[in-house]
Amino acid sequence: CGIAAGLQVGLPARFLWQMYRQVLGTDTIAKSSPFDKAPLTWRLMRLLPKVVGQPVFAPLQHFLGDDPDLRKRYQLAERLADLFDQYQVYRADWLKDWANGDDQLRQIEGQPQVNPDKAQARQPTVAWQAALWRLLIDDIGEEAIYSSRAAVHPRFMAAMQAMDKAPA
Repeated sequence: CGIAAGLQVGLPARFLWQMYRQVLGTDTIAKSSPFDKAPLTWRLMRLLPKVVGQPVFAPLQHFLGDDPDLRKRYQLAERLADLFDQYQVYRADWLKDWANGDDQLRQIEGQPQVNPDKAQARQPTVAWQAALWRLLIDDIGEEAIYSSRAAVHPRFMAAMQAMDKAPA
């Protein structure tokens, strides 16, 4: 079979970020985003105990209740960081609404969900996720929102469409 050594394997998210930097410029796009999964995990680890007592975060209170070794908090922080990371790619419209104070979900077509039964059932989930996203933006800094994948990707697509030839 043979031996393989010294291989560099790039994951799709890292590859895309490198393309953003190459096309939009390394002076405008940082090496990594403060909204990447790893930094978000540790930021959430720090922020969750400060806010979990607030009424909007009631769905999280029971899970984080008995946690002497902080294992549950880490698991939750990691899962939430992964969730927000996925939202940046697949549901940037939700994050934009939440950052603007609109605690809603949108359908794929862009229309807000209006089914009253589903909206009522989902309301607490939307509320705490939206509140947590705004908390992260406040903690990282309002100007940092422009360095999230959700904000960089449209700029990248516009730059690519305006190019006459493929980037190097």
